[in-house]
Amino acid sequence: MSKTNLTHHFLIAAPQMPDPRFAQALIYICRHDEQGALGLMVNRPIPAARVGKLLEDLGIEVTTPEVMEDLALAGGPLYPEVGFVLHTGQPMWASSFAISENVCITTSQDILKRIAAGQGVGHYHLCLGHASWGKKQLEEELESGDWLVCPADLSLLFDTPFEERWQVAADKIGVDFERLSSDIGHA
Repeated sequence: MSKTNLTHHFLIAAPQMPDPRFAQALIYICRHDEQGALGLMVNRPIPAARVGKLLEDLGIEVTTPEVMEDLALAGGPLYPEVGFVLHTGQPMWASSFAISENVCITTSQDILKRIAAGQGVGHYHLCLGHASWGKKQLEEELESGDWLVCPADLSLLFDTPFEERWQVAADKIGVDFERLSSDIGHA
């Protein structure tokens, strides 16, 4: 697993995940290289954090009613005050980079203004905070069986209800958590 690049894959928290912050988490890996990895949890909406309100708090006028009701996601435990926009399309925004052919991550406010106006962004998630791993840390966690890996797809990333994503990702790779041994990764 150490030679595999997991960018544009999901990490599915194993049922015996030792870190409670990641219990039943589904993490989309935005970057994975020899220096480590960065990912965003994509199945933890924050009920009290409506995207519209967050944008208004930044002084951005929201003219799209749906945006007022969209929920921000807890992207991870690190830097929860920093917002990351995971979106479909191309990296045309400031501080934007492509993760895959049609998924990008952006940290700049220019995309937030376009979201508020309902322009230029197909699907998106506003994630507060992120998860990251240092050099070889993710590989060690994979070897200990803390995570399962699933190829990413846009339907699971943007269309599947949040509360179903963890299970749907497991189903996608044929894992039945009810039957999964707690000794995974320990041959």
